[in-house]
Amino acid sequence: MDCPRVAIFDLDDTLAESFQPPSASMVVKLSALLEKVPVAILSAAGFPRIEADFLHKLTDSPRIDFFYIFPNSSAQCFIHENGKWKSAYDFLLSAEQRQAIRTALDESVRETNLELNPKYEPVILDRDVQIAYAALGLDASEEDKRAWDPDKAKRKRLKESLDKRLPDFEVLIGGKTTMDITHKGINKAYGVRWLSKKLSIPASEMLYVGDAFYEGGNDTVVIPTGIRTRAVSGPAETETVIDELLNFCA
Repeated sequence: MDCPRVAIFDLDDTLAESFQPPSASMVVKLSALLEKVPVAILSAAGFPRIEADFLHKLTDSPRIDFFYIFPNSSAQCFIHENGKWKSAYDFLLSAEQRQAIRTALDESVRETNLELNPKYEPVILDRDVQIAYAALGLDASEEDKRAWDPDKAKRKRLKESLDKRLPDFEVLIGGKTTMDITHKGINKAYGVRWLSKKLSIPASEMLYVGDAFYEGGNDTVVIPTGIRTRAVSGPAETETVIDELLNFCA
């Protein structure tokens, strides 16, 4: 591995366990990497969570202006300028579109007879720019999340049903239990291309690290941009990748 000119990371199951804050060592290593190259997070998570889990721990970095946040599957971008975070763009869903997505989710869950875990209540997260469906809610244990849909078969069936009902939207599998829905064409590939243009750096000279490179996964979509990719099995392996980068990036 040589040193990329930009390092981009997925969040859930890459920088941190699903819906959990990152470890202290992960934050330290990200901060060290930021001293060497621009860093970005591309995630299906919302900005408030990323801000609470990461940004307040990194704002003292002299290079914080080179840290880019693409929440909600790149439906938004936040950049740091003049001492504060500001929106660079967002792709809002209308009230009618958000209701159509909710209706499609209800119908598709019934159509596919989606098998849920009776210990948890499914949650639909409406973030204005993205609708996320968390089949086991937000508080399920890691053990139960891993056991629910390990081969993605349940969510692949759900995605097929949703694709029929929502042809004008992007439907992607994320994390261990979730589905993410945005405007058509607004996904992590959009974020990669936007950042490439912003920094005048070819995507081929950037690196993307994520866990969801399977069919329909929300990391797979970055591959056509030409960006180099590194698949990881979880945060522990991601820390190893960052250690490698710190060695290669002088």
